[in-house]
Amino acid sequence: MPRQFPTARRLLPLAVLGLALAGCAAQSWVKPGTEDDQMRADYRDCVRQAQPAVERDARIESDIMSTRGDDYRRSGSMMTRRGISEARTSGRQDDEVYGCMRSRGYMPADQVAPAK
Repeated sequence: MPRQFPTARRLLPLAVLGLALAGCAAQSWVKPGTEDDQMRADYRDCVRQAQPAVERDARIESDIMSTRGDDYRRSGSMMTRRGISEARTSGRQDDEVYGCMRSRGYMPADQVAPAK
């Protein structure tokens, strides 16, 4: 009978998710007439503004983990649940920063048509 690797099977989705999130972290923003230094300052400000919402969501996820942790351990899904929790928190920050940058008139660089 072939040997089964249930832990590896549970970790594979986390590895895929980690690679997807790594790609999102390299987001670059553009706004006509704005220098890179100003864009970076605006981006840092947007990240700072996103922190309260991100921290609140992280506390909620932490409360869920502490309340349901034994259930997740017994079912063997603790690692998966942690990955989901981290992805939600990261996704929240991405959403908040995206909205903030768009409200300041920036566009993601990969959505701007190259100049002809």
